[in-house]
Amino acid sequence: MSVDVVIPYKYRKFLDEELSLIKTVYPEINEVVMIRKPNSKYYLTLNKIDIVKNSSSQKIILMDRAKPSQIINLMRETRKEIIDRILLILEIFAQHAGSKEAKLQIELAKLKHQLPLIKETIRYAKLGELHGFLGAGRYGYEKYYRMMREREARIRRELEKLRSIRSRRREHRRQMGYPHISIVGYTCAGKTTLFNRLTHNLKPAGPEPFTTLSPKSSAIIIDGLKMILTDTVGFIRDLPHEIIEAFYATLEEIIDSNIIIHVIDASKSSEAIIKEMVETRRIFERIGVHGIPIIIALNKIDLLNSEEEIMDKIRLVEKYIDGNNVIVPISAINGKNIRYLLNVLKEIIRGYSIENLRSKIWSQTRQR
Repeated sequence: MSVDVVIPYKYRKFLDEELSLIKTVYPEINEVVMIRKPNSKYYLTLNKIDIVKNSSSQKIILMDRAKPSQIINLMRETRKEIIDRILLILEIFAQHAGSKEAKLQIELAKLKHQLPLIKETIRYAKLGELHGFLGAGRYGYEKYYRMMREREARIRRELEKLRSIRSRRREHRRQMGYPHISIVGYTCAGKTTLFNRLTHNLKPAGPEPFTTLSPKSSAIIIDGLKMILTDTVGFIRDLPHEIIEAFYATLEEIIDSNIIIHVIDASKSSEAIIKEMVETRRIFERIGVHGIPIIIALNKIDLLNSEEEIMDKIRLVEKYIDGNNVIVPISAINGKNIRYLLNVLKEIIRGYSIENLRSKIWSQTRQR
């Protein structure tokens, strides 16, 4: 199925990233329309509506958050299905969901996001403004709305049970005395590749977004020290709050960590790295991460051209970290500097100060 894509002007610098997200589900893109200022009624301006209306595509991907009234009006005008950025992300999640918990979390997020749209559709139906395409009738939509609310309540109860089970498992790990390390980072940064490298695991890893949806944990032993390593759900730019809430149970793994490994793709532009670091800090603040030592794993250094370029990226990242962070440049794909990363983990667990670790790490890695 081919689709038309609407990109807000604010995302123009991230056009390739946005199109990559879309192609994960819809590889055939027909028209790409850029919008500077959304129309208050249709989101699209009238001349842009003509472009997508006359296109052969059956679906429009709106890479923004639009008002329910704008979506309904645009659907009525174009007679095409409209999917916004959040629903697209949830479709991508659904492709990778393996566990019951992940599937329930996706369904909950989708329900929460669609309820306002259904509510607005009911309002239009009461006014008699829905005919033909979308014209299911007021009572049909009201019944559907009630069913969605009941389903939402059931999912919340099921997720609470699963969250309780996860909590007991974490408590068991604490009682066993094993330190817990969480690997976090943006999609495609190499989190799962690093997890596989450290655990000798064969967990699926790939260039497509959201390879990981449910946290996967495995034990590792470093010089006799046993630790539990967890690969968490990948972050994305402008992560919607609905997804943060729906995936809270998986993010709890981060809050309870003794150490966080924050994986960053060093091959990205300086601007992209800065934006990811700033947004990751916001996510940490939102979910309650405070005082946990963070190792910045500056990954994919094999894609950089020289030692100086690696140093430039390290100096860039240093401007955006606090006293509880330490940077280790690595390549998860070929194993470069992985033993230094393991040594840093061991030293932090044993109580070695972050400040002292900072002073010696780069001098060690230069000798690789």
